[in-house]
Formats: sequence, structure tokens, C-alpha cells
Amino acid sequence: MRVLNIDQHFPENLAPLLELCHIQNQTRPTPLILQYGKDGYNTLHQDLYGDVYFPMQAVMFLNEPGDDYEGGEFVLIEQRPRAQSKAIVLRPAKGDMLIFTTNFRPVKGSKGYYRVNMKHGVSELTQGRRYTVGIIFHDAS
Repeated sequence: MRVLNIDQHFPENLAPLLELCHIQNQTRPTPLILQYGKDGYNTLHQDLYGDVYFPMQAVMFLNEPGDDYEGGEFVLIEQRPRAQSKAIVLRPAKGDMLIFTTNFRPVKGSKGYYRVNMKHGVSELTQGRRYTVGIIFHDAS
């Protein structure tokens, strides 16, 4: 936030962040277990469930690609201003945790930092079952 000159500060602990969420009527917890079967996928999206959101979130991978399922790659799309979108495709292993941005991230250009919007999703599974735990730190409305 500092390098983008955004005057927004986040609490050092989860409890005050959740208090801010509750003041904005965001009272539904957001951690979740995701299960995908054959032909399952998740379209590109952002996990913004109200005006208060934490800039980072995490996903933990509970089974092994190649052994337990095929396909199901984690997809990030970087939407740079005045440029084509860039796809980043990841295939984390069982036990890996991925920390990624909830909304946008700073990118350094020739004239300083600028804001790049990010979306994430899951490519289609061709076989098996894929399980993950998602941790979104802010509550939803």
C-alpha cells in the first residue's frame, strides 16, 4: 500500500480486522474447504466480500496432482493497464501453501510503482478429486 501511495493500514492481528468487518456488517466467516471432481473448475474471480478486505489470502493443497487428480491447476491472471492480461499457472504439490493477493499488487515500472489487478481460479479437472483449504482473512457480508 505504501509504494502505491494508498493511505490504508491494516491491524497487526486478526481480531481487530474482524471487528472492522463486523462494523461494516461483514459477519460471515470465509475460511473454506474446496473440493473439485472431474470436470470441476473455478472461474477467475477475486474474494472481495464487502468494503473491508485483507490484501493477502492463502490456499493449502491437500492432495497430490498426478496421483489424486489431473488438471486443476491454480491460475492467476495479472491485468496490467494498457496491456494484454498475463496468465500464471501453478501446480502446487500436496502440503504446499500458496499466498497470493486478494485484489491487486504493486508492479515496478519505469516511472515507479503502479497497481495491477489480479484474479485467480482453477483450471478444469480431467480426472480424480482435488481438495484445498482456503483462508480469506476478512469476514463476508
